[in-house]
Amino acid sequence: MSNEMNKALQEELQNISFSEIAGKNTSKDDVTTDLSLYDGRNTKLGYADISWTSSNPEIISPSGFVMCAETEKKVTLTAEFTYQDYPDIKGVLTFDITVKPSEKARTSEYIDTNKIRIFIAGDSTACNYPHEGDNNRYPQTGWGQVFGELFNDEVIVVNCARSGRSSKSFLREENYQFISDNIQKGDYLFIQFAHNDCKAEDLNRYTSPDDGSYQECIYKFINTAKNAGAMPVLCTSITRNILTDTTLVPYGNALKNIGEKENIPVLDLYKVTHEALEKQGTEKYAELHMHIVPHDTHFSDNPEFLRSQYYETGSKDNTHLNINGARVVASFAADELRRINHPLAKYLKD
Repeated sequence: MSNEMNKALQEELQNISFSEIAGKNTSKDDVTTDLSLYDGRNTKLGYADISWTSSNPEIISPSGFVMCAETEKKVTLTAEFTYQDYPDIKGVLTFDITVKPSEKARTSEYIDTNKIRIFIAGDSTACNYPHEGDNNRYPQTGWGQVFGELFNDEVIVVNCARSGRSSKSFLREENYQFISDNIQKGDYLFIQFAHNDCKAEDLNRYTSPDDGSYQECIYKFINTAKNAGAMPVLCTSITRNILTDTTLVPYGNALKNIGEKENIPVLDLYKVTHEALEKQGTEKYAELHMHIVPHDTHFSDNPEFLRSQYYETGSKDNTHLNINGARVVASFAADELRRINHPLAKYLKD
């Protein structure tokens, strides 16, 4: 079956154009402005993470950020597609593109340093997804994408989570560097990894609580926060919509042990989401995930859904959240802050 699925994926990839995974880029084949390439895409096999390599890593980073150079550059760009549910299946797509000079210099996201800032380091269950334009990802949403909706105006959420990342691979990329460069005294760093750490077949991402490699990476995030005078918050990973899956449990236990040892607050998102799954059952709990049918009327209130990758094909995904599920999980995170009487709880809206 894997060979047949691999063949089906390769056939599908042949029909994917660069513009479909280049976000808001205005050119079909060339890069005309600094941009972040999509880090995932819907395929006939379901949601696939995308990791990037290029012939010029100074221009295009491993996480897919494109920095336009002062002169025109020819770049060979390779996208590797991997799956949560099919770890033995990989697809590779190569583009020869031209990166052209841009009048718009790269500007970091403006962050109001007068506000309380929550930085989030995490994976695809927490990250931001594009919700507008051609080939957007609506209704797929990370809980970190909507977490800021729950706070008053004194708090800003800076969501640096990225699809397909583990605690190990995130540390090598520019989103981690962005956190390191900007986090300061009084800020918070929420840390949530495990979904990709457990992929033993991928040594670039794999970590284990058994040999301490997972804990080693988590401590690097903790120290990044503490060295800047910021406060770390550990978050266990949300459950998959699979009652029998215990893959994430050892990672959550390791995280809670670190929290207890170092006196660091822990939001036990695995516990609260798995309890909800056990109470509701997989069929009902699937309503929080990317289980959608083509032309799904549940999301037709947003006109951008007509241009979504999921509008025609639908999706059946037990890992990633739709916008409703993201808001539910974000509310779970808020409830956890209240439960442990965290200082951030007083900034939550009633």
